[in-house]
Amino acid sequence: MEHDRPLERYMAILRGELLPSFLRTRVQDVDGRSPLDLKIDAADRLCNECQLCEHRCRTRRGGGQAGKCGVQESRVASHFPHYGEERPLVPSYTVFLSGCNLDCVYCQNWDISTRPDQGDIIPPERMARLIEGRTICPPGSPACRGIRNVNWVGGDPIPHLPYVLRVLRELRSPVPQVWNSNMYMTVETLEILDGTMDVFLTDLKYGNDRCALELSSAPRYWEVVTRNHELAARQGELIVRHLLLPGHLECCTFPVLEWLARELPRTPVNIMDQYRPEHMARSMHGLGRGIRPEEHEAALRRARELGLTLI
Repeated sequence: MEHDRPLERYMAILRGELLPSFLRTRVQDVDGRSPLDLKIDAADRLCNECQLCEHRCRTRRGGGQAGKCGVQESRVASHFPHYGEERPLVPSYTVFLSGCNLDCVYCQNWDISTRPDQGDIIPPERMARLIEGRTICPPGSPACRGIRNVNWVGGDPIPHLPYVLRVLRELRSPVPQVWNSNMYMTVETLEILDGTMDVFLTDLKYGNDRCALELSSAPRYWEVVTRNHELAARQGELIVRHLLLPGHLECCTFPVLEWLARELPRTPVNIMDQYRPEHMARSMHGLGRGIRPEEHEAALRRARELGLTLI
């Protein structure tokens, strides 16, 4: 899905001119089943021998086992209106889900991502009511004020796909949905997501497989995540985040920006300089410092040379 103006469809939803994608998947057929019901069934099947992410650990999560991400039952670490996201998204009702399918040594949210057994088990219907309590829908209008979107994050939402879909089945407010993810998921997962999300708020972390394997334990990272960005761009609108890592301009930042300019040139890009040495970063060579101003400026300069839209 490509537009001349970034996030054009998302803005139309906020103005009440279009409905969010997930509402269209809830239209039932003559048998009382909807496309969203079928997506939930498919997500449950993927969880039975888990293949939600590209680790494909085939853990029987339905039988109480935990795979690489450690997630068994979805837990919500926190949920609240968040004002620190990209400007078009705020205020964003951010749902932080516990656990993650990557092992980033510098994870800024390591207290959430590495502890999948922490947080509250909130039934989908209750989560839907909590979201609705933060939206104000004027009578006779599909547009909502208050929060501008629901932002599924973590950790990462990938291991929680069945839970997210079940919340959408219960949700009555016509509020846009944001999938805030590292994008290290299978094609099957993206196919299930198709038609449910309005914005993909993504991380494109590395420009090569060596860094991805060393810092996030993610084999075949470049192939998987670039593929998924291209597929997601056909489903909804993208905002791509790239977190600068100290000493990784040449190996990661520049290849990422060049790929985006070549393959997804209209996509807004957020080049983030807020890296700090968290979690296990100080044990890794070169990651024990912050980003230098000249590194940030070099990344911004390269993005402008490539004609990217910075957000």
